[in-house]
Amino acid sequence: MLARRLSPIVALALAAAPAALTAQAKEYLYVGNTLGGDLSIIAIPEHKVVGTIPATIVGNSPDDVISSRNGDVLYISRLDTKDVIAVSTGTEKALWHVDVGGTPNHLALSRDERWLYVPLYDKGELVVVDTKTHAIVKRIGVGTSAHGTILGPTGKFVYVGLMEGNRLAQIDVATNTVKRVIHTPEGVRPFQLSPDERLIYAQLSKLHGFVVIDIARDSIIKTVQLPTIGGAAPKPSLALSHWVVNHGLGLTSDGKYLVANASLSGFTAIYSVPDLKLVGTVPVGKEPNWVAFSHDGKYAYVSNRRDNTLSVISMADRKEVARLKVGEFPQRMAVAMAYRPQ
Repeated sequence: MLARRLSPIVALALAAAPAALTAQAKEYLYVGNTLGGDLSIIAIPEHKVVGTIPATIVGNSPDDVISSRNGDVLYISRLDTKDVIAVSTGTEKALWHVDVGGTPNHLALSRDERWLYVPLYDKGELVVVDTKTHAIVKRIGVGTSAHGTILGPTGKFVYVGLMEGNRLAQIDVATNTVKRVIHTPEGVRPFQLSPDERLIYAQLSKLHGFVVIDIARDSIIKTVQLPTIGGAAPKPSLALSHWVVNHGLGLTSDGKYLVANASLSGFTAIYSVPDLKLVGTVPVGKEPNWVAFSHDGKYAYVSNRRDNTLSVISMADRKEVARLKVGEFPQRMAVAMAYRPQ
């Protein structure tokens, strides 16, 4: 009887609710186009460009884009204005921004999403931003050219790779202090952490491949050379993407496969983990830059920044199943379950 009495009230509430609240969330890939200043929106699994968050909202050379865990907010670092903005996926409008006082690169969120970690490339700092008050609560010295930033699987540590400082810094989230310095022979580009947080897989500036680092031992335990696909190994140079050979490294959520971009060679390589056996190579667009995955792990996405395309790779088939035209100079990407405006 109680359920019968309440049902008209529930029906009235649902009828009055905004469409965005009653609609079902859908999976989208948000691609940051650095030179275009906008974000391309790709529907998953249809793999069609379905919208754009324009430069009038984003602009100012977006460098990184990450998503809140429920997909309602995108956080975007902007090179030209040296700030970070938060954008609602529901309205595709800016919510707030914070000036960080330096050139921000890759972003990370704490497990409870209260803290946003912003590395400042030109200041050698990791800035901690309160996502509720939008205030900077701490500046942590990590070393020159702070670049890649990842929250570890345990949520206890944030890791910052130094692009020219030849090391990574492990930051204790509880105290916002440097817990450990992990040394490398060259500058650190994209990197990933093993699910048990014992190993780091890292691309280095001039290496056509990647290294495996034992965190506790502060030691490289394996170096993996990417194939050359019948040609010579690419030569790094300042003219070709600031000494970088390969950029873009992704580990599937189950920790079973590592996807590594060969940026100067135009392909991506897929390795099984933990044995790091090469199980496939996939030709993609020109100068692949970043790797992201669909939530179910069926697809890998590779941004090709020199021909303004996105490669969609079937992980099961280990081949490119679509190549989409996106904005100008696509780089970092985020996958989110979002309610887009109708």
